Amino acid sequence: MTIAELGGQPDAVHRQAAALLVEGFDDHPRGWPDLEAAAEEVSQVLRQGFAFAALDGVRLLGWIGGLPQYEGRVWELHPLVVRREHRLRGVGRALVAAFEDEARRRGALTFTLGTDDDGGQTSLAEVNLYEDVPRHIAALRDLGSRHPFLFYRRLGYVVTGCMPDANGRGRPDIYMSKSATAA
Repeated sequence: MTIAELGGQPDAVHRQAAALLVEGFDDHPRGWPDLEAAAEEVSQVLRQGFAFAALDGVRLLGWIGGLPQYEGRVWELHPLVVRREHRLRGVGRALVAAFEDEARRRGALTFTLGTDDDGGQTSLAEVNLYEDVPRHIAALRDLGSRHPFLFYRRLGYVVTGCMPDANGRGRPDIYMSKSATAA
């Protein structure tokens, strides 16, 4: 596996990146519904920020994007997707490391991301978060389906907030961040 800039790859790899968005998020109703929307997302990430590809020859195993916020002091990890058959093999970890290195090189002080719970996978789903947002965040737990927040937490990201009902009633977006200056 090699990690390379996605922007410098042939169009065939860009098409694989779009297809992977559709396939990789098909179990979440808020993903990319078709290749056209996914291709636009790939283009937008490349125009506004940067992206890296995990490649096995010319086969795309996964990719990650980075988008600047707050005048480049904060970089959003968006999106991260890995082929199902290559998950839990270090591909995502390698892509996150490439994202962090590049964002740091571009002046990041903070890395951030949103990881939706639009499938009822965490204790934040199906509850009225407005009653006590900090308490619900403090008690956040996975409900058995290995929500992505667990992966990011293992990489040093912490929950910094949530947006209640971001994906419909009872379907929040979970915000996570990490210092770019921490050792």
